[in-house]
Amino acid sequence: MIGIENEFMNPVLPGDHPDPSIVRVGSDYYMVTSTFQFFPGVLVLHSRDLANWKPIGHVITRKSQLDLTGMPDSFGVFAPDISYYDGKFWVVVPYYHGQPRCTTLLFTADRPEGPYSEATMLNHHFIDPSIFNDDDGKRYLVFGGGWVHEMKQDGSALVGEARQVWPGTGGAAPEAPHIVKRNGWYYLMLAEGGTFFEHMETLARSRSIWGPYESCPYNPVLIQRNPEQRIQRTGHGKLVQDEQGDWWMFHLGGRPLPPGGFCPLGRETFLQPVRWTDDDWFIVGDDGKPVEIVHLPSIAVENEGMSVHTDYFKEEELSPHWEWVRHPVDEGYRLTSNGLRIDCKPFIPYSLQSTLILTRRWPDFGFEARTLLSASFASRGEEAGMTLYRDADAFLFFNIRNGLGQTSGQSFDVSRLHENQEHEGLYLEVSQYVNVFKKTLGTWRLNLQPGEQVWLIVRLDLSTQLISLLYSIDGEVCEDTGITLSAEFLYPERANRFLCFTAPRIGIYAKGVYGEDEGFATFHSFVIDHIRQGEQ
Repeated sequence: MIGIENEFMNPVLPGDHPDPSIVRVGSDYYMVTSTFQFFPGVLVLHSRDLANWKPIGHVITRKSQLDLTGMPDSFGVFAPDISYYDGKFWVVVPYYHGQPRCTTLLFTADRPEGPYSEATMLNHHFIDPSIFNDDDGKRYLVFGGGWVHEMKQDGSALVGEARQVWPGTGGAAPEAPHIVKRNGWYYLMLAEGGTFFEHMETLARSRSIWGPYESCPYNPVLIQRNPEQRIQRTGHGKLVQDEQGDWWMFHLGGRPLPPGGFCPLGRETFLQPVRWTDDDWFIVGDDGKPVEIVHLPSIAVENEGMSVHTDYFKEEELSPHWEWVRHPVDEGYRLTSNGLRIDCKPFIPYSLQSTLILTRRWPDFGFEARTLLSASFASRGEEAGMTLYRDADAFLFFNIRNGLGQTSGQSFDVSRLHENQEHEGLYLEVSQYVNVFKKTLGTWRLNLQPGEQVWLIVRLDLSTQLISLLYSIDGEVCEDTGITLSAEFLYPERANRFLCFTAPRIGIYAKGVYGEDEGFATFHSFVIDHIRQGEQ
């Protein structure tokens, strides 16, 4: 968020942008963040001023690079790292699969937006690899726990054995290692404490990349100790030097709502100034505390691509704002002159297989999202609409559906003997899915003919965190469904299985019926506006 001239209010990237890694090439900055089970994987963003970022592509755009089919929620693409060497962009990805742990994959491209190569497998080890290119021409892979392994110059393989050079200061889960070299010192950064409220950034240095490393006397160089402050869970940082010679750290963090509470937007990306000390160490933010307002040398106009987004689906490819839940069902969608067509193909929305659920990140604690769609259904039980989606265990469907009754997926009333409980026509339906259990919150008959357009609208109230759902037949008069429910069931902290590393998203979808003819839905537009404090 932009404040007065040359002032920027954190976060840089709100809503489900964890584990940032950054590189500068000339006057351009490029960043990658984690995407876990979502596809395309590894979002790539571009900036010229460190404050305004625009998504430009993804690293993993083909199933041949990495198949996420069957991947559990919050597995898959963990914290990636981007670097630039020999005229190419290099991205290493820790593919977390639990067999037994993690595999490091390397992708390269001539352009930051891609296309990227097929994966080169480097090793099986701990999470969060990064590449360090030394000034003597040697290259190294660094990974969680403070391990270093020499790498061939062409990146095709590792050389020799890995060595653990510094395990951190004793905090839990030493991860996200990055090395920078300055004044003959190798500086090794680690994130310790786990990615929750004990998160912190620590530092050590050595005259040799292999050590011995001495711990920084100012450790931790970044931590939030005050639970009442807005920015919490700070760590997983990487440094970048701008063209003026100033240093900055990009790191992840969270904003609890209220202080000490849940973080609805999950883990986000923040920017901090870095100050070098007289004894050749550095400290981040305000003497190790994260700052909310950052002063930058220059800031362009606010990047509306990250705050207000309108998509008419007129391009040859989907905007990189969008990511599917795992892979899209084969031949399940296409971009047409009329909008985005999603076919009503059958899939299980809470399974770990391919879907036709298309998502993007929440832009703020409050927002309004609306889509204009028309449905050309072919079978009873087909549906299409909007979704609020965290993972397979928590999501909301707000849809137009074809028909009601047992054959279209609803239960029937055993007390109504000899009554017709199958109904034709188009209906509006709201369904909440929690832990594989579907609860229908409301169903309404629509005065709508097949192929006619309808607007669906989702609002999230900034202050109450209540979701409300509306629709419009003519685009002018909005009808409220009367349903309001708390968004809390979507918060990452409400996950009841493996730790949830993703945050809620907003999206669109279409779904069909097994063994029946397939219709389709056309999404003509999608608009999302975030609501800031004082705008409601």
